[in-house]
Amino acid sequence: MADLTRLSAVAVAAAYDFTPFRAVVVGCRGGNGTLMIVILMANPRLRGMLLDQPAAVERTKKQLEANGLSERCQVVAQDFFKEVPGSGDAYLLKQNIHDWDDESAVKILKNCRCAMGAQSKLLIIAGVYPARIDQSAMSRGAAANDVNMLVATGGRQRSEAEFRPLFEGAGLGLTRIVPTATAISVTEGVPI
Repeated sequence: MADLTRLSAVAVAAAYDFTPFRAVVVGCRGGNGTLMIVILMANPRLRGMLLDQPAAVERTKKQLEANGLSERCQVVAQDFFKEVPGSGDAYLLKQNIHDWDDESAVKILKNCRCAMGAQSKLLIIAGVYPARIDQSAMSRGAAANDVNMLVATGGRQRSEAEFRPLFEGAGLGLTRIVPTATAISVTEGVPI
């Protein structure tokens, strides 16, 4: 998973323009800070805050320190189901929303929305289910991931049409989907 995260993180940092932001808040669930590390390294004036489960905080702090980024990124043990801290220009969720059913996903998004300022952006880093499934490798991969999420977590892959009501239910508008060089996209939303 760490290797896949590094590949997708590099693709996200290359495809999405983070230069308008001063501070990015990333919500994780047991990661090691790879997405934040790659984004901070690609954007030297950016600062970050990484939310993670208590068990992962020390591991993440060590990774940030090993990459010379501990001064630019704070790591906080916090559950995004309960609260997300304010202070970010951008809020990133990587591969989190597909782990949950719609009700739980909206709860996470609402907590992000409550923390966001009027000009903040929400960025969901995840695969976007194609509008139509065909015999392509991309469609087969999306369908396989969808079944995996359903069986393993009760969640699911979502298409753009399925992301829109989640965003709206949280007081957000989906503004665009930025593809990357991998199967991961950046689905962007703003407060409405």
